[in-house]
Amino acid sequence: MDIQKVVPTDLDTVASLVSEVSKIDIFPLLNAQGKEEFSERVIPDLCLTFNGENCLAIKAVSGGRLLGFAALRDGNYLTHLFISKEAQGAGLGRELLNHLLGSTDASEISLRSAVNSVSFYSHHGFVTTGDEAEFNGIRFVPMSLVRTHLAR
Repeated sequence: MDIQKVVPTDLDTVASLVSEVSKIDIFPLLNAQGKEEFSERVIPDLCLTFNGENCLAIKAVSGGRLLGFAALRDGNYLTHLFISKEAQGAGLGRELLNHLLGSTDASEISLRSAVNSVSFYSHHGFVTTGDEAEFNGIRFVPMSLVRTHLAR
């Protein structure tokens, strides 16, 4: 397994991974408006992640295949963490999360977790900071990780 920074030519492959995982894991939890909103916002947001100077976007590759993608915006906001279905449950999500967390000195990292991912983030020290919410049909749970000391 190799973790690398994404490059602009990865955009289509990453968008395919995000779409594939979303259709299986996220869309069943959304209404029609949420599915449309997700498609209109999240996929195009990948371009900002790739082109933004304030983003660290990484990928996990094995045997030439993209197995995961994650991004951290402004050093303190986790915007994306997607793992291919074939690699889920093998620790790759933890590895990508730890890589991003190790890249920042921020004392607090926040995110809007998909409903199906709350237990993953809770297992890694994130706590809910509010009730489940919905924005234009997209359900999420606000969460954060407060780090009292950093081993850097």
